[in-house]
Amino acid sequence: MALPTRRPSLPPAARNPFEFGRELSPDELVDRAAELDQLIRTIENADKLFLIGPRRYGKTSLLHAAQALAESRGIVVLRYDAERYESLDLLAEALLTGAARALAGPIDRTGDLLARVAAKLKPHVTYDVSNQQLSLSLGIERNTATELPILADVLDTVEKLASNAKRRVAVILDEFQHVVEERGAAAERQIRAVVQRHRHVGYIFAGSATRLLADMTSDSGRAFYKLGARLFIGPLPAEEFKAFLDAGFADAKLKSTPEGVDAILELAEEVPYSVQRLAHACWEMLRVEPARQLDRDAVNAALLQVLMQENPAYTQLWNSLTQVQKRAAKAVVLERGLALQSADVSRRYRIPTASMQKALGALDRRGVIREEALVGRVRWRLEDPLFGAWLRMAQQL
Repeated sequence: MALPTRRPSLPPAARNPFEFGRELSPDELVDRAAELDQLIRTIENADKLFLIGPRRYGKTSLLHAAQALAESRGIVVLRYDAERYESLDLLAEALLTGAARALAGPIDRTGDLLARVAAKLKPHVTYDVSNQQLSLSLGIERNTATELPILADVLDTVEKLASNAKRRVAVILDEFQHVVEERGAAAERQIRAVVQRHRHVGYIFAGSATRLLADMTSDSGRAFYKLGARLFIGPLPAEEFKAFLDAGFADAKLKSTPEGVDAILELAEEVPYSVQRLAHACWEMLRVEPARQLDRDAVNAALLQVLMQENPAYTQLWNSLTQVQKRAAKAVVLERGLALQSADVSRRYRIPTASMQKALGALDRRGVIREEALVGRVRWRLEDPLFGAWLRMAQQL
């Protein structure tokens, strides 16, 4: 009777160094020391700064790292993602709750203090004994017309609480474009009018709508012009990323090659999140097959695994697009995002120029593509380069 073949044992478990899908700590960031230092200086000096960068470039991890470092130095950091709140008054309520917990002092005095410094908001404070946390709701009338003034009043209240507590405070609002893009110039004017007076609170306004935020802060006729410094987050230097990838494989005694590392950067288009995602899959594959080396074939095999894992999500996204939007997305991939409104591209993809412009705008608003400024021209890129790889595979492009 033949004995069953023994499967080769896996090497001892080691932690995959290529993290994605979570906020990274300061010591996990790759080559962002200068950017992190500028954020910390902004916070410590109670200045204002606009952090501008596409999605998947590590902006949120950078904010998380800045928060961790600032808090280790005794600074109160109130960080909120504006995209997660259905309305500005809900964002304002969360911000005021966080500020009250950190700055209002003993619970028996919190109600009186807030009644004094935030009278217009009519705050109602409750205390949950089970988790020893206060909760706060606003008694002021809340509707579409009042939500922006409510946010402005809350920002003023945070300044008063910081002054009263004699604490350094920073407010970080991620995806800040959601605060202003639907409300236009009025939102910009109201927020500037409030925060420019503050001396105890620093502000970091971060966002991924790069063109909107760049225009908003560079146009001398707009309220945010010269309100604060601007910090643009771009791709990491390729050589720094290569060194990081090489070290991640070498530390686990896995065999990498320059060809394989280059393939990861090429297929992920040097987008930090996508590089980490693909490198993570490569590392896991080599751990199971330690005799294999990281060459282009290995990277392609790992990419196929990732695309199979993401297939349901990518298929759902693709099926949600109109026919014209699908053709426009194909053009972004096959034309490398260049000259998409030219007569040649219009003819090849059977999309009138006006329809192409409309389709690109719709894909941009949905977060499928983004506009990138090059020297003397504009290029459209997929937010997720791996979606482009899936599109090539699924549509046999």
